[in-house]
Amino acid sequence: MKYAKIRDFYDKLKKKFQLSIFNESTLESLFSLRVSRLDGIFLLASVFILFFFVSVLLIRYTPLGAFMPRYMEPDVKNKLVMDATRVDSLTEVIAKQTKYINVIKGIIAGEIPADSTDAQGRQIPIDTLANHHLELMKTTQTEKAFRDNYEEQERYNLSTLNVQEKKSVLLFYPPVKGQVRTAFNPSSKKYGMDIQVTDRQAVLSTLSGTVLYAGYDPTFKYVIVVQHADDYVSIYRYNTQLLKGQGDVVKAGEAIAIAGRAEGNQKPHVYFELWQKGMPQNPQESIIF
Repeated sequence: MKYAKIRDFYDKLKKKFQLSIFNESTLESLFSLRVSRLDGIFLLASVFILFFFVSVLLIRYTPLGAFMPRYMEPDVKNKLVMDATRVDSLTEVIAKQTKYINVIKGIIAGEIPADSTDAQGRQIPIDTLANHHLELMKTTQTEKAFRDNYEEQERYNLSTLNVQEKKSVLLFYPPVKGQVRTAFNPSSKKYGMDIQVTDRQAVLSTLSGTVLYAGYDPTFKYVIVVQHADDYVSIYRYNTQLLKGQGDVVKAGEAIAIAGRAEGNQKPHVYFELWQKGMPQNPQESIIF
């Protein structure tokens, strides 16, 4: 019974119908076509298959595929990510340059007060004055929380206690722990030593003293200079963050900066210099690294 119904349905599909077009005036047959329902199904299926393959070929071998969100090639995605990163970097650089130019304009116009001479009466370059008033990087909440947490831990560090040092003996504290990459060599104008460190490592003051300078330098990144007893001056370059400002009093072994990963593929490092009475000193003769 079921087979008979299927056979009857198939016969209905195969049943032919004649489609004719006549001239109404002369009753002449202009077009005649005999088709069945099965022919119509085959025709629709053929059109669908042809449309599918044509669409696949257009998407695969023509630029039309670039407009398909889920079909975007990996090279195109990588290029878009790189372009977005470059745009963000350029935006940040333009913002810094705009702030710098505004500070320069303010100093020239007299809107920003600035001393044009130092303690010795020498003229201070205008770019140095601008750097003193320019805030290149605002402290984020993450950095502030890290700084507060680190200072809370260092509060109980024995090296930061207020211990009176003997004037005749100076105990130098190693500024960082790391591998010495470049040693002291005045003949090749190496007046300090380059020390490789880990990322986000604290930079410590080698002696007690007062911060003479703390700011950003385009060549040496964040730099801090500390004046010590017996006419010693220590310089710490290539920092990524400063913890002390100009005029702050620091203790031996106290954290004054943070060293970290620099721009590019360069490994984190600190360039440390030790001077006495205007003469460079070999840090390895006084400090055990």
